[in-house]
Amino acid sequence: MKTLNENQKDILGTIVALSLFWLVMGYFTATQPNYASSQKSSQIVQKHIQSPVLEKYGELITKNK
Repeated sequence: MKTLNENQKDILGTIVALSLFWLVMGYFTATQPNYASSQKSSQIVQKHIQSPVLEKYGELITKNK
């Protein structure tokens, strides 16, 4: 069997690397969920939480103005 020269090894390595890349990209593209037709998820509602010390400090500042 004929052995490969350096140029052929480089070309073969590039082909293998590109094939693996496109295989992974195809997998992620095929398994990506369709957000346009999926059910709407619940939105995260942020709650404003303030400590009682800051609340009293705020009242003190607004009273003195």
